[in-house]
Amino acid sequence: MTPMPKLQELFDDSLENLTLPDVYIRLRELMESETASMADAAEILSSDPALAARILRMANSPYYGLRARVDTITRAANILGMQQLHDLALAAGVARIAEGLQNPVMDLNTFWYRSLHSAFLAREMASQAGLRNGESLFVLGLLHDIGRLLLFAHFPEACREALSQSGENLEQRLSAERQLIGIDAYRLTADLVDHWGLPEHFSNAFAHLVRPGQAPEPAARDTAILRIAIEVSDGIDFDLLVEEIMEQILPETWQQAGLTTETAMAALQASSLEMVDAMYRTLSPHAEAA
Repeated sequence: MTPMPKLQELFDDSLENLTLPDVYIRLRELMESETASMADAAEILSSDPALAARILRMANSPYYGLRARVDTITRAANILGMQQLHDLALAAGVARIAEGLQNPVMDLNTFWYRSLHSAFLAREMASQAGLRNGESLFVLGLLHDIGRLLLFAHFPEACREALSQSGENLEQRLSAERQLIGIDAYRLTADLVDHWGLPEHFSNAFAHLVRPGQAPEPAARDTAILRIAIEVSDGIDFDLLVEEIMEQILPETWQQAGLTTETAMAALQASSLEMVDAMYRTLSPHAEAA
């Protein structure tokens, strides 16, 4: 196992440097206000030139199919809507964190696309399950691999060994990370979202991802849905058949999520890959080349 002082150094460095941007925090607070307006949102977004440019790029993407070019943040805000602005601001913050975590194990574009796909899929699965908190599932999906990327950056050899020991098995990989490093990727993600001041059920979801039924309410159902979304997204990335992926998910996880293979398949079909691609091209570190 890696000496604990090095692990403590990782925590100290992470808590100091891995922070969500102020513009996202302000936008989240605005959305919680009963007097929130698109003009207020546009003012906040305009304070971050890089994010403002990405929002304009998104509004002008082929996904929206507009004939006239969008050239103001206010118009872009009205086209995208408040929820999409929130998603872009959060995603941009995560993208900046990821860019600072260069590592020799995972390609950042692979990490980024999988995170976006999991986020959209988790939100659609929540909708299929009849839940109203789809936005929370989007956030969980988007953030789920940030702890893994952090471990890759600081402990590449141990992470390679964990992957070698576990293959595609999530539980075995996390167990190997705990043995080799002293912490697993999802426990680290749980600690990070605590530090960021996100809702407690977020950290509970990451901490109990292997055993969703052990998560305290109201996190248990979200955790099960997130687990299924991650399994499906990762399986597709490994070129597995969707039917094969779903057969590997435990019956109790389906029951806890309130989903069936049929509703999950419907969610997969409904989660727009065109929208994933549009956001990926808008926010990827190599967006211009994508």
